[in-house]
Amino acid sequence: MQPPKLIQFSPGLSSNSKKFEEAEHFMKTQMEKSSKVSGFGVWDSLIRGFCVNNRDPEKGLSILKDCLRNYDILPSSFTFCSLIHSFSSTRNMSGAIEVLELMKDEKVRYPFNNFVCSSIISGFCKIGKPELAIGFFENAVKVGALRPNVVTYTTLVSALCMLGRVSEVCDLVCRMEKEGLAFDVVFYSNWICGYYREGMLMEALQKHGEMVGKGINLDMVSYTVLVDGFSKEGNVEKAVGFLHKMIENGSRPNLVTYTSIVLGFCQKGKMDEAFAAFKMVEDMGMEVDEFVYAVLIEGVCREGGFDRVYQLLQDMELKGISPSIVTYNTLINGLCKSGRTLEADEVSKGIQGDVVTYSTLLHGYTEEENGAGILEIKRRWEEAGVCMDIVMCNILIKALFMVGAFEDVYALYKGMKEMDLVADSVTYCTLIDGYCKSSRIDEALEIFDEFRKTLASSVACYNCMINGLCKNGMVDVATEVFIELSEKGLTF
Repeated sequence: MQPPKLIQFSPGLSSNSKKFEEAEHFMKTQMEKSSKVSGFGVWDSLIRGFCVNNRDPEKGLSILKDCLRNYDILPSSFTFCSLIHSFSSTRNMSGAIEVLELMKDEKVRYPFNNFVCSSIISGFCKIGKPELAIGFFENAVKVGALRPNVVTYTTLVSALCMLGRVSEVCDLVCRMEKEGLAFDVVFYSNWICGYYREGMLMEALQKHGEMVGKGINLDMVSYTVLVDGFSKEGNVEKAVGFLHKMIENGSRPNLVTYTSIVLGFCQKGKMDEAFAAFKMVEDMGMEVDEFVYAVLIEGVCREGGFDRVYQLLQDMELKGISPSIVTYNTLINGLCKSGRTLEADEVSKGIQGDVVTYSTLLHGYTEEENGAGILEIKRRWEEAGVCMDIVMCNILIKALFMVGAFEDVYALYKGMKEMDLVADSVTYCTLIDGYCKSSRIDEALEIFDEFRKTLASSVACYNCMINGLCKNGMVDVATEVFIELSEKGLTF
């Protein structure tokens, strides 16, 4: 019995959700009539179709479970791998781990390969959990479930660099050399990225030279890594040099490459050069995006040229580029830093603000000692129902001190646990300083005692407490605090 044409599809099937659902319904109906339908790999195609074309790995996993539990069908190992990759790509690591557990099930026992391992490592890095990525890798190697290849080692390099452990990559390289693995341009690019992240420019250049010495040809990505690294470290001239070398060697720079150059010029305050680079991009017919505009807007804001900022926003509108909250927050931050918080506030009223928006406005009004502005932003934030982070919490504490809302300060501090916020050294320092400046020394000492019970180590907290005690005539207690500071080996 040949399967009907309706179910003869590949992973390239149309992404129309209705068609996928119809195909699933048809297959289930056919399974009820005859189990022979299972022999044509259509379940594999259906699962991978949901993952790849429809970008719905959750549905793919649901069908996989049906196959295993209800139809006694074992999809291919490639289907399992596709699911894991799809979950990891969408930052759904719980889904990826669930599929991995199914692979290890007694009824399946599929070995997971380097594709699976690199997908898991990459996924953990994407969600900001590189320590879990490294733990997963080490456990897989320890139990003998994996023999890493250069792709897996490359993703591991990314995890190590995210944790600031770039020095450990050298040990990894020795290990790879013993295993006879050849390095490629992607491995070196990730390694160089790690050095840039740590501000180690000379080491990055050294690895670039080593890569060239090994006869590894740089590609567009590797050149862009070099351009971006030097631009962000303030050496835009060096970045431009690599841009020219890139073009000479036949690699075509993309928008990311030129955006890095624009960023480098903006950071050095060379706005004419930044706009010249931007014009070069437009003249080449490249389609610009919001990010390059956001970079220019930030640079112009730093120079105080807000008329030009509004021209850039109009230009974006003409090109059909909708500014996101990131771009508006850049403008709001620039206005606040220039002492134009009222104007920034007006801009914010036309958008749906986030925690960064309200934090920036609160900080602006606090710097300008505008109590009415602080209270209005607090009211708007509460009405918007935006979740507070620790940065906004610290800014709000300082703002409330400024308007004399001491009860609100204490309530906010005590309510942090309910908001899943943990006080950091900035929180304690802000509280101690605020209470001391308000001559509420008992409250300051209470907070200081709570700070001392934590594992935090902050000279600033001790300094605030010592200064506050001295100003309030409690020199003996200040001396005791100073002695404790010295015994901890902290620098005053």
